[in-house]
Amino acid sequence: MDSWQSYDHRDRLSALPDSLTLMILSLLETRYVVRTTILSQRWRDLWTTVPRLKFEGFNPRHFICKVLAKWSGAKIVGFYLSTTCSIRPSDLDSWLLFAVEKQVEELYIDFGPHTNAYYCPPQRLYSCSSITELHLGLCCLLEIEGNVQWSRLKSLYIQVPDSSCHDAINKILLGAPRLEEMTLFIGKINENFTIRSTSLKTLSILNQYWMVNADIMAMLRIEAPNLLTLQIWGANVVNGGSCLFDVPSLTEASFSRFCEDYDPPLETFYHLLRSICHIKKFELSELTIKLLLALKKKDMVLQFPNADFLEHNYVQARGRLDLLEILDLLEMFPKLKILKFPQHDQILQDFNPIVETTFPHPSLLHLNTVEISWSGKDPAVIPFIKFILQNAPLLYKLVFRLSKYRACFDRKRFLMIQEKVRSMPRSSPTAEVIIIDK
Repeated sequence: MDSWQSYDHRDRLSALPDSLTLMILSLLETRYVVRTTILSQRWRDLWTTVPRLKFEGFNPRHFICKVLAKWSGAKIVGFYLSTTCSIRPSDLDSWLLFAVEKQVEELYIDFGPHTNAYYCPPQRLYSCSSITELHLGLCCLLEIEGNVQWSRLKSLYIQVPDSSCHDAINKILLGAPRLEEMTLFIGKINENFTIRSTSLKTLSILNQYWMVNADIMAMLRIEAPNLLTLQIWGANVVNGGSCLFDVPSLTEASFSRFCEDYDPPLETFYHLLRSICHIKKFELSELTIKLLLALKKKDMVLQFPNADFLEHNYVQARGRLDLLEILDLLEMFPKLKILKFPQHDQILQDFNPIVETTFPHPSLLHLNTVEISWSGKDPAVIPFIKFILQNAPLLYKLVFRLSKYRACFDRKRFLMIQEKVRSMPRSSPTAEVIIIDK
């Protein structure tokens, strides 16, 4: 019998139990879930008990209000609102209160990081003990009356205009004893600000505006004995003030996206990094690298004896690095095993022929993995690869990613570079060169 004749034409989707069907519908945006009402009599009211409501993109106010009015489930597992549309605060209040009354667990509100409107969440939100994940992607004025009761909260993302909200943040941290991950999107630190938590494992402090005020001498203090990962993003986070980090368990730190004209006091930056010199994994922007090199020139030498991973996060460049600067940097990481340079146009200066020759260098003795991305515009990358291959005796993998998307792409030159890199001599007998063209 032909396969089409034996095929079972029954509606298998409608044959599924309601619990499984609702789970599938929970993966869709609510506007598409509502359209299932046209499928059959059985589907007419099924959407009204879907445990996750997702309003993404363009969802008119009247549509959201109509959906919530007809929703008849016992509990909302997730409520997601992500839009660039203008929303009245009174409407947002009512929608949040609806989710809170339905014992929401995952609450996600996002109007984009650059919204100018301030929003003051309703007090009832702070006593919603069912919340496990909370994302408030709009600038919040935190006016908290009484105590915060987020006993189940594990992940928090919140935007605030400045550090005047420090008392409210402290209330949140006291009322969220199980909080493990927090992202604080802050406009500026214009007064002393302390983050104190014994439960936090991941902390990101992001800068909302490129505002630097050298007249403000505020202190950022972090006391988190169990913190494992720290990210500092933006110029104003460590402006003209000082930083004090008490993070003995920290293993990973990222300092990136400082703006090009940002000049923090070297002493401030020195004390910041000295407090976390025990970590194992670093992600640095080029400006951060330049600051490290400037510290060394002033005999304010830093060492990261446990670090085995270093990634260069290229964002904005003041100038390119030459070989000696790279070696100076690597001297601060004596046990480095993994070095990554992600995609960029130009980061390395042409090598000085005198220092291009082979010579033993202690900073390369532990390197086993190097990853470099290249767009075909920076001629200094090739001698840099040659230097690494000749001076890293334990190297077992060098990944060279070649981008050939440019209009001026030269296929012949591209193949020549591939052959040249593959034929370079290596001090490590097990070193493998992997060339990836994309």
